[in-house]
Amino acid sequence: MTTPWPRFPHSNAIRVDDHETLLSQLTTGPTDEASTILFVHSALLDRHAWYRTMRKIADRLSSTGNPFTLATYDLRGHGAAAAESIVSIDQLAHDLLAVSLTLTSKPVHVVGLSLGGAVAQAAALDSPDRIASLALLGTSSRFSRTAMYDRAARGKTNGVAGQVDDTLARWVSDPAADNEVNGYIRHALAHTTPERWAQAWEALGRFDVVDRLPRLRCPVLALAGTRDVASPVEALELIAKSVAEGTVEYLDAAHLSPLERPAEVAVHITDHLLRVLGRD
Repeated sequence: MTTPWPRFPHSNAIRVDDHETLLSQLTTGPTDEASTILFVHSALLDRHAWYRTMRKIADRLSSTGNPFTLATYDLRGHGAAAAESIVSIDQLAHDLLAVSLTLTSKPVHVVGLSLGGAVAQAAALDSPDRIASLALLGTSSRFSRTAMYDRAARGKTNGVAGQVDDTLARWVSDPAADNEVNGYIRHALAHTTPERWAQAWEALGRFDVVDRLPRLRCPVLALAGTRDVASPVEALELIAKSVAEGTVEYLDAAHLSPLERPAEVAVHITDHLLRVLGRD
C-alpha cells in the first residue's frame, strides 16, 4: 500500500477578507526576529504540497542561525477554502498580501509553484514594498489563453475525473507510478469540482505580465525543471532575464519539482534566501 502524502499536523484558521482559510507554519528561531517566507501552492492542490520541501528548508535554515518563519496557506478555491470562487490571479495576489500581513509587517519572501508563481508575480507587481524576494518554480509570466480555456472547457464538459491522466502526464516524471505524489494529486483532483477546475485554468489564461516584468525590483530566482512540459525552461529564462535582479537555475525535474525533488529544491531556495539576506 502506498504511503499517504504527509500533511502539516497543525494549522490555524485565518480570515482573508471575504473568506477563511488554513495557515500552516514552521519556525527556525525567535519569531519576533524572524524573516518570513510564504509558500504558494500550485493549481488544484493545497498547502500540504509544500510539506516535504518546507521541512527540508527549515532544517537547512536552522543550521545557519538565521531565524525564519515558513508559512503556507490554502488559496481560495482550494483545500480548506474550496468553497470560494476564483475570479483572477490579481484576486489571489490580493489574498496573498492579506495573508502576509497576518504574519508580519515586514516584507516577505515568496516562493510560488506554477499557479502560485503567477500569484507571486502579481503580488510583487501590485505591492513591491511588501515583497523581499521571489522564488518561482514551474511557472510563467504568460500562459496560452487558448490552451487554458480549452482545458477549462474539457473539465466542465467531461468532468474532472476524465482529466486526471493528462494532468499527471504534464505534472510528474512517472504518471503511471503508484506512489505518494501521484496518490496525493489524484486525491486532490477527486475533490475538485468542474467549476473550480475551470476557474483556475481560466484565471491562468487571462494572466499576462510579460510587459510588466521589468518593474520587478526584488531579487528573483527562477528555478526551471529541465523536464517540465507544463512550464518549459524558456518561460523561466524569460522571467529571469526580464527583471532587474533575476537568476535562473536548473533542476533535473518535471513540473511539480517540490513534490518529487524536495531535497534539491530546498538547496536552491535556501541558497537564494541566504544570498538575499547576505546582500542586505
